[in-house]
Amino acid sequence: MKPRKVLIIDGYNDEPGGLGVPPYIDVYPRYIAGALWYGDKSIKIRYITVDDFRTSKNWLVKANSYDMVVFISGVVVPGKYIGATPVTYEELIEWARIIRDPYKVLVGPAAKWGLGVSGGVKAHSPKEFRRAGFDVVVVGDVEEYFLDVARYGVEKASPYKTRSDYRLVDKVSVIGSRIIRQHPNYGRNLIVEIETYRGCSRWVSSGCSFCVEPLRGMPISRDPKAIVEEIDALYYWGARSFRLGRQADILVYGSRTLGYEEWPKPDPVALNRLFHGIRSVAPNLETLHIDNVNPGTIARYPSESVEALKVIIKYHTPGDVAAMGLETADPRVSKINNLNTYPEESLEAIRIINRIGSRRGYNGMPELLPGINFILGLPGETKETYRLNKEFLENVLREGLLVRRVNIRRIMIIPTTRASRMGAGIRRRHEHLARAFTRWVRQVFDREMLKRIAPRGTVLKGLWVEECNTTYCYARQTGSYPLMTLIPCRMPKGTYINDAYIIGVHSPRTVKAIPIPLSPKSSARILSKILDSHMADRLRGHDQGDLAAFRTRSMVSENGYLCL
Repeated sequence: MKPRKVLIIDGYNDEPGGLGVPPYIDVYPRYIAGALWYGDKSIKIRYITVDDFRTSKNWLVKANSYDMVVFISGVVVPGKYIGATPVTYEELIEWARIIRDPYKVLVGPAAKWGLGVSGGVKAHSPKEFRRAGFDVVVVGDVEEYFLDVARYGVEKASPYKTRSDYRLVDKVSVIGSRIIRQHPNYGRNLIVEIETYRGCSRWVSSGCSFCVEPLRGMPISRDPKAIVEEIDALYYWGARSFRLGRQADILVYGSRTLGYEEWPKPDPVALNRLFHGIRSVAPNLETLHIDNVNPGTIARYPSESVEALKVIIKYHTPGDVAAMGLETADPRVSKINNLNTYPEESLEAIRIINRIGSRRGYNGMPELLPGINFILGLPGETKETYRLNKEFLENVLREGLLVRRVNIRRIMIIPTTRASRMGAGIRRRHEHLARAFTRWVRQVFDREMLKRIAPRGTVLKGLWVEECNTTYCYARQTGSYPLMTLIPCRMPKGTYINDAYIIGVHSPRTVKAIPIPLSPKSSARILSKILDSHMADRLRGHDQGDLAAFRTRSMVSENGYLCL
């Protein structure tokens, strides 16, 4: 059977080397659509997100009118999401049962590694989905499978076929780029995840015990020309925000020893070729960010890493985050789990990134800051581990360093990883320590970092409203780990805010800000109270006319916002 009509339901993915939760769109829907159209350009493809699928009961009926229904799913590194909810195991099982006529296909990390429920809980294995009613679970690469589907039909397409190079990806990524027009965030804050290489250089030593990236085998890099051509096509179809996120360490992209050495040396020339090419085909892009950086690379090659970081900052947009997998500050646990770095090396990497990237950019945020990942429940943890984790962050505070965000998650026990066979998971006697550490980070460390990164009086530019209730909205800039901003105003979801004036810290991970300019309808009394209390320090020593001028300037726009 060769499908004529295909429905792609994006249940979202979150994995070490890729994010597909809105406002992100990852490679899966683009590669799938591109492969189908490459094999047969007459195939009709409809792409929807799982949130849209849930909110309309008609979609369950409509789904049966398609020849093939493809579900994308897989949360391997679970987080908290705003404005989107990944598909659950129960939903997939139910829909596989209800949708009867189409050929049902499961792809993504859920098909390859299994579907996580939450940190500390063993993931559902791919075998469970096969038994639940999916006709095929694609373990291999989606572009290989769907090209064969389009050319030869589902009977002759192998779900185990994997790529040996990027030649097919380079073609289908361009062809499938137009699918982004069907994403609900298209035309607003959609950010496209771009693949630069896959796998981890540390595969030669089996990598970290909990991670699936080394299981992909020897790292395979994409040609910079091919990446630029993909971004050129995406830019043509309306994409303006990009993240080079599908790799274990952006600093070693293009390195001649990537795939052959555990610690390849950064190649700033290769990075310059890539970033310069992106800027040449997308001159008016709004966001160009990175994701993962290995602190071990910076510690081993400080001078080359500095040059590589300078290249990134030259071409990127401010507010960028170099996410680093410290995972634990306990050297003993690091050794047991074959982690990529030791605490002192990570601290030095944080210092170096601060020296290069802490200056404030045009959108109100620092250019490039480190992000830190902690995993709780790693094999070998003791009471001492939690003390060392806290001590590490205290040193960061003591040295006056900036860290954009700290991710703390309980280990996801994926059956195919070594950690699943090493007794992973938080021991019952350590539960109170895990809760106390998380509470300290959120209430002490995070609040102090927000004050340093976005002090009162900072003006953030270019925010999108993502979630609202009757009294306030949450808005963010587009990018890697953008700063969550509470706006005490009523405005429609999807509203674009040119400027937001920060008036303080709202919660451990959220600042509070008011948009500029404000509507003439805004309450002068409440506005005066906000401004007088939160601008006193900023305007102390200035003429009182400064405060009056700011208040007046903030209330004269015809297209302003109604704040409470």
